[in-house]
Amino acid sequence: MSDRRRATKRRPASPDHTSYLLLASFVTGSSVLVLEMLGTRVIGPYYGASVYVWSSLIGVTLAALALGYWAGGYAADRWPQLTAFGVEVTAAGLFVVMIPSLHKAVLSATTPLGLKAGALVSATVLFGPPLFLLSMTGPVAIRLVTSEFTMLGWNVGRIYGVSTLGSTLGAIVTGFFLVPVFAPRAILVGVALTLVIVGAIAMLLERRVASAVAVAVVGVGLAVLLAGSPEPPSNLVYMTNSFYGELKVLDAQERRVLFINGLDNGYVNRRTFESLTPYTTYVAYLAAARPAASRALCIGLGVGSIPRSLHIRYRMDTDVVEIDPQVAGIARRYFGLPDDIPVFVDDGRTFVEHARGRYGFVVLDAFSSDVHPVHLFTREFFASVDGVLEPGGVLAMNIAAFPYGEHSRAWLSVYRTLAERFRFVRVFKGQDVRPEETDRWANLFLVASHDPLPDPADLGAPGKDDADILATMAARELLPEHAGGEDRSVVLTDDYNPMDDLQRELFVAWRRHVIENTQSVLLFDGTR
Repeated sequence: MSDRRRATKRRPASPDHTSYLLLASFVTGSSVLVLEMLGTRVIGPYYGASVYVWSSLIGVTLAALALGYWAGGYAADRWPQLTAFGVEVTAAGLFVVMIPSLHKAVLSATTPLGLKAGALVSATVLFGPPLFLLSMTGPVAIRLVTSEFTMLGWNVGRIYGVSTLGSTLGAIVTGFFLVPVFAPRAILVGVALTLVIVGAIAMLLERRVASAVAVAVVGVGLAVLLAGSPEPPSNLVYMTNSFYGELKVLDAQERRVLFINGLDNGYVNRRTFESLTPYTTYVAYLAAARPAASRALCIGLGVGSIPRSLHIRYRMDTDVVEIDPQVAGIARRYFGLPDDIPVFVDDGRTFVEHARGRYGFVVLDAFSSDVHPVHLFTREFFASVDGVLEPGGVLAMNIAAFPYGEHSRAWLSVYRTLAERFRFVRVFKGQDVRPEETDRWANLFLVASHDPLPDPADLGAPGKDDADILATMAARELLPEHAGGEDRSVVLTDDYNPMDDLQRELFVAWRRHVIENTQSVLLFDGTR
């Protein structure tokens, strides 16, 4: 019989070994998706949950799988042993357990590379090795359960079928159950322990008891050593993870700040809870322009400064819709949002499309991590908002944008889309940015209505200090013709909405600024 003929037959795997390999393939498949999804929770708070971070993680995962399959095939031909499979799984677990301790150093070291390259290199260093090792296990498992080539297709299908099923359940369980409840660190340690145990079982099945015990002791020891969480810094008031990102409340001198995925989403005086964000005071314009209005809807909560001001300062019945229930709890507990302001946990668009009753004002102030939720900036959504406004009602919104220069196309597109629906639209800068400062961004406060919107300078002040606010707004009005650059604005629709692309340079610059100025805040994950 030729060598090739002999190579086609192997001793059939025992039922115990086959059952183990199928179960282990399920575990490794689920671990791959858990790691890929957790990558945004490890890298995202620093580099942002942007398309660059997601692209980096997906690209690294696919590259690791490709290289791992190739290397696994090579290993399967030369070391077709269950011990080899166990070593690969165990090594992956040991790499995973190191991620929580290494990520701060890696993120700091990659900062000079910039947001794009930094995100890619960080994803490669932190997640590349374990993903590579996990993908190596597939070809080895197939070789171990295949005794002859006539059964090759069946065994390939079984291994990759259970692995893919594991990936499917891993994605669902991570997104729906693990991330909203546990910190990324705890999930990573849990994945690492699971992989180490799976690897140790392989060695036990090969009757390598000493190796199995050593692997288990090392793995558990590292997990215990690295899982501890020392007391946080004194200025960290609260920290948690929600389905939508990492949430931190910090006190800095007289300020209290809410960080969502590393970006500040509002700050207040921590004793009075009065907003220290300039654009939030612009709601004075709404009260002055429409003094008869008595009901408002706020889409997006953050620290709750706008609904709090409308409700307390201007005596309006105010509803809030916020997609993240954790943010709602934080706003009440740490930022003074009154209990009698109802908060509806829902997507803003869904709420508006099913809203009962009408509002004098609808205020849109929503961010999805680093970016604006694009489905709230379309012709179709503005039509839905128009349907819940009272006659003469006002839609107001806050967006982050470059007021001047070539990147002003983003806010000009929002303006154009509003102007298509509403006859009157005005725009006010939240910060004093001059036309020559084309690289500076600002909060822009846009107001739109079917009825005339008066000049702030012509309005009477409805409350204390409002005269100064209205005077500031009058001086900071931004006209489309003053934006500079070529006006290549577009109407934003559900079918065509390039809002993310139009604002990409803004959010890259914004994230770079945040990293440069608050790096220690971004890196803090509850441990020292």
